[in-house]
Amino acid sequence: RIVLSSKKHTTLSLSLSLSTVLEYMSYSYREEGEAENIIEEAIATANKGIMADPPKSPAQAASKGRLSRLASGLDMSFNSVMSLMHKSDDEGTETITNTAVKGIMEKVEAAFPGSLPSHRMANQVSKLLENHGYASETTLFATSLGCDEVNRDIEDEMRQHFGNPYSMGGLAGFCFGGVVAFGNMAHHIPTDGGNALVMYGPHVGIDYDLNFGKVNRRGHHGSSECCGPSSAALEYCRRVKAGELGEIGTPTDIIESQQTWVCNEMLPLIDRIIKDDGETDPTIELPLALYDSQDAMMVRIFAKAGDQVRADSKIAFLGGITVNTPEGVSEYFLPKKFQIMNNKGEVIADLLEELLSAKAPVPSRRAFAALGAVAEAGHKTYG
Repeated sequence: RIVLSSKKHTTLSLSLSLSTVLEYMSYSYREEGEAENIIEEAIATANKGIMADPPKSPAQAASKGRLSRLASGLDMSFNSVMSLMHKSDDEGTETITNTAVKGIMEKVEAAFPGSLPSHRMANQVSKLLENHGYASETTLFATSLGCDEVNRDIEDEMRQHFGNPYSMGGLAGFCFGGVVAFGNMAHHIPTDGGNALVMYGPHVGIDYDLNFGKVNRRGHHGSSECCGPSSAALEYCRRVKAGELGEIGTPTDIIESQQTWVCNEMLPLIDRIIKDDGETDPTIELPLALYDSQDAMMVRIFAKAGDQVRADSKIAFLGGITVNTPEGVSEYFLPKKFQIMNNKGEVIADLLEELLSAKAPVPSRRAFAALGAVAEAGHKTYG
């Protein structure tokens, strides 16, 4: 809504039609309170004779110097991205129940067949790698997992075996460290028989109400987004495909760049994730599609930087999807790739089937009763 309260701004109608001004304002989803600056910018641009048509995208606008404040390259302000990401925070059930614990385990294993509780998965990974010459004291552990604090739980499980990780990941789990981070990591592999393990992939939460895409967090009432950046990118790209937002531009400021690149990677996946016939559940298909995208990215990184790994070292890739759960339920990991390679990219051993065969023990009602409390049968204990 524009209120022209000063005499100066009556010149606006002489330079621009109202519909042009409204389109110019609305396409960027500016926050309330910015109308004055927008009008000044529109007038200045019109008076320079370069506003015959409103900008259709941030990239086009940036090329004419109109929207330098949208440094992200997105057709939406930072506050609007945050509102989109956190629109349903602190909703739903807040407390754990036996029914919720059982329901979460069943739903995770049904939606992501082959998922393993994190503790069991970490133990099995360690045993399998040991069979191929890995030793905990000479293994460099590296990760490309999402920034979210809930992803540190599964890292903790792996750290018990392989030590602190070299982190290459950013928003949604994409390996934003790229070839430089990977190459640098390769030079940190211990000498004299040292090897590396790279764990990567996206994540998705599940809350006490059995909703994927959300998780109950410590200190919150109800649940909140998980993974927020990927969910927001999915909705953003849906609007782009529908013509409601302009095309994705190139970010010009490093502090606003990662979410834009997540959107760029998401855009070609939209038709796979959201189907008109409702054949797929977007909250389940989203992490599966993101894994394929991130796996392809990791393959490209290794193709370019793999020669930085010493010829006498091996590198194992553990790719998959982390399923974040509330307190009281073990984290899960769905392995999609588990291979040991040399620095030429040749597969030495494919261990995926052996890892998937590590079936999770299911505690009985008697075991739960013996523990005396639901929470004690959960996080970092079950599995």
